[in-house]
Amino acid sequence: MKLRIDTWREAFNDETTGILKTVNDLLWNYAAFRTAIRIVLLANKDRREKPPINQMMFDLIASGYWSSLLLGVRRLLDKGHLKGDHGVYSIRAVLNDIKACRAKLSRRVYVEVLRDCRYDLSKLEEEQREALKAANGKAVWGDPALTQSQTAHQHFDFLSGISGDKRSPNDLISEDIFERLENRLVALNSISDHVSSHLAHAGNRESRQDKLLDEFDIRDSREALKELVQVAHLVGVWFANEGGAGLATYIGNQFEGLDYPLVSPEDMPDLEENWEATRRDVDSWQIKATDL
Repeated sequence: MKLRIDTWREAFNDETTGILKTVNDLLWNYAAFRTAIRIVLLANKDRREKPPINQMMFDLIASGYWSSLLLGVRRLLDKGHLKGDHGVYSIRAVLNDIKACRAKLSRRVYVEVLRDCRYDLSKLEEEQREALKAANGKAVWGDPALTQSQTAHQHFDFLSGISGDKRSPNDLISEDIFERLENRLVALNSISDHVSSHLAHAGNRESRQDKLLDEFDIRDSREALKELVQVAHLVGVWFANEGGAGLATYIGNQFEGLDYPLVSPEDMPDLEENWEATRRDVDSWQIKATDL
């Protein structure tokens, strides 16, 4: 169980494809794209007859945002296994692995191994009382081990559906918990279906049938991210001692340079030449059958 628990924590903390990194990246891109939308609104406010924001550049930003959002959501919903050569770090993979070893994840194992706490609250409480007596009225620090163990037991009370006065070391997590969490993820399955048929794979007409995300806008983006942040937080706090995914505080000024034009009028010919150079290069990508 210890190795399994370590894998759950690794799934959340991995700095390359971990759950927390994916969620945090999605939130950052969401904030950045909302900033881009606001920039367009502010720039067009007084110049509606001639919008100053270049449509080609904004379309590129928008296309990149939607692709990264949908792919990121798809990664977090991946149904693959947590371990192995084809393993994935997704919320669903972690939940499925936890569910698979539910019979071994008793209250005692949860408190002592997963949460790294002492199990017996009565002993901890007695030690706290003795420490207070020994202090003889002087200020004394409370033992954090007591609070940590109390929190672990309270979390397992909820997970098991057993009240605090009926606790047993052999209590197990209620299967209803996994069903409720999965139902939250199932609500986002339409995004996975769209990504699989439109982005990750070049689906044909039949495979794309009924898998298009119609009218999916920034409001839908917000709701999808909200759902994932909430589920990731609960699963992380309960099973990996990790939580708190959120929008990072940028060290610096993320709006630096936005109060200046991107390109001065005298540099426009340079952009034109760069575009034509690209066109000439693309036109040169010719191949004959004999070149194969």
